[in-house]
Amino acid sequence: MTESDKALPVWLTRDATRWAACRPATWARPVWAAAGLVVAVAIAVGMEPHEWGAVHVALAAAQLYWYLRLPELTLIAAPGLAAWLICTAPPAAYAPVLAALTFGWAAARHRTSTRRRQRLLAANAADGTRLALPRPVPALWTGTIRIGLGAALAVPSVWVPALGPVALAFASAGAAARYRAARLRRRPVPVLRALAREDEDGRLWVYAGDDTAGRRPLFSCPVTPETEAGEPERAEPPAEGTRLRPAVLFGAPYEGGALLLLCADRDGGPLVDRWAGPVRPTG
Repeated sequence: MTESDKALPVWLTRDATRWAACRPATWARPVWAAAGLVVAVAIAVGMEPHEWGAVHVALAAAQLYWYLRLPELTLIAAPGLAAWLICTAPPAAYAPVLAALTFGWAAARHRTSTRRRQRLLAANAADGTRLALPRPVPALWTGTIRIGLGAALAVPSVWVPALGPVALAFASAGAAARYRAARLRRRPVPVLRALAREDEDGRLWVYAGDDTAGRRPLFSCPVTPETEAGEPERAEPPAEGTRLRPAVLFGAPYEGGALLLLCADRDGGPLVDRWAGPVRPTG
C-alpha cells in the first residue's frame, strides 16, 4: 500500500459497528415476503383455478426473484402486478395475492430505507473523503450472464408467453447489477481503508481497518472474475488464522451494493483493482 493510500480514512470499529447494526428488521427479510406470496398464489389457484394460467404463475415467480434480489424494483413491480390482477381477474382470484404483494412492498420499502442509511453511515465514516476510481478501471462484467440469459429467454417467449416474465426477471437483475457498478464511475465516491480475507470460493470478507485480529467480518462479497453460479445461503468466513490484507474500498458499502476494491488476492500478490458485489452483511 502506497503512502497516499495510508493517508485515506480508516473504517474504524466504532463506525463499522454502527454500520453492521443497521440492518432490516426480521419481518422484512425477503424470505417472509417470498413465502407469503407462494402461499397466497396457492390459495388463489385453489379458489379460482381457471383464472390462473401459466403467465400469471410466471409473473408471480418473477416477483419472487425480485423480492430476493431487487427490493428497489419490487416497489414498482408489486403495485404493477396488483393492478394487472385487479383488471384481469375476479376478486377471489387476486385477494390473497394482493395482501401478499402489499406485505412484500412494505418489506421492500423498509429494506431500501435501510440501504440508504447504510450508505450514509459509510459515507460519514469516510469523513468527506471522495475520490474518482483509480485508472485504468477494470473491465465491468457484472451482470453479463444474467442479461444474456434474459435475452436468450426473450426470443422463445414470443411463442411461449410464460417465458417473458422469467426473461424480464433475469435481464432486470443483470441490468441492475451493472448499473450499481457503473454508477461508481460517474463521480468521486467515498473511500475507506479496511482489512480483508479471501476464502477458497473467491468471496472477500471485509473487516474494520483496526480489527487486526479479524474477529468480526462486516460483510462478504464475490470478486471478479464473476461466475454468477449462485451464492451459498450460509457462507462461512475464513479461519481467523488466515492472514488479513489491507484493502481500499471505493464506494459506500450497503446490502446488495457494488464496490471497487484495491486489494491483494489470497495468494498475496500485488494490490489490484477488482469489482466486488453484491455486498452481503454477515450475521
